[in-house]
Amino acid sequence: MKILPVSFGSYSNTSTSQSCVRGENKEFLCYPQKKDEGKIKNIIFKTLGSLAAVAVGVTLYNLRRNRVPLSIVDIPDNSRGLNQINYKRTALELKKKILYPIKTNLTHRKKNFNSGLILSDTKDKPLREVLSAFCEHASALDIRTKEIPENLNKAARRRWVYNAIEEAEAHYKTTKQYTIINIGNLDNLIDLKIVKSKNSAIEDKLIEINKNVYSGIVWTSWTNNTKSIPMYYNNLPVLVTKLID
Repeated sequence: MKILPVSFGSYSNTSTSQSCVRGENKEFLCYPQKKDEGKIKNIIFKTLGSLAAVAVGVTLYNLRRNRVPLSIVDIPDNSRGLNQINYKRTALELKKKILYPIKTNLTHRKKNFNSGLILSDTKDKPLREVLSAFCEHASALDIRTKEIPENLNKAARRRWVYNAIEEAEAHYKTTKQYTIINIGNLDNLIDLKIVKSKNSAIEDKLIEINKNVYSGIVWTSWTNNTKSIPMYYNNLPVLVTKLID
């Protein structure tokens, strides 16, 4: 069997330069003109150029958002601060959610900043060690820290906390520098219950700090009463976290 080419009619070479061939049986024969080919190429080039520009814009936007690397809250000495603790995931969380916003001046963005910290675990010793290492790390980054003295009675602890808050607020007003206040064992200051009908005066003071992100204070604490942490902290910029390796 011999296959013959199909033709819709005879046409001359000149017909190929026309956009559409007119005449009987030629309504389906369309050929792109050279100038049309140029237009198509220009459209393709412009589209590719636009896509490239968008990609560059997205990259620059992301760079602006993350222009300061997380390494700004690292310290070189492996024997100091959060570098020395075994809870590496907790160390990273504290760097990202508390130290980084302070060092990069992002504290005005509440969603990225926690002005309170409650570390929880079943044993006292690792909690004390981690909070102490956290304060040491902050000091190495030139962030002001104050730590509650040991062996104070309940009344003296409360006076110390009030005085530390008052002094830190005054310091922020004049210098715009934050102070991290380590208030230690939260159970020594607050009666921890999941649901409470009324807060103590010192609880209300801590809540006031958390509601006012411009107070210039971050308070930190620990508890091994893990099942009694009040629920209202979930609605405040308070980081409640467990020790994680």
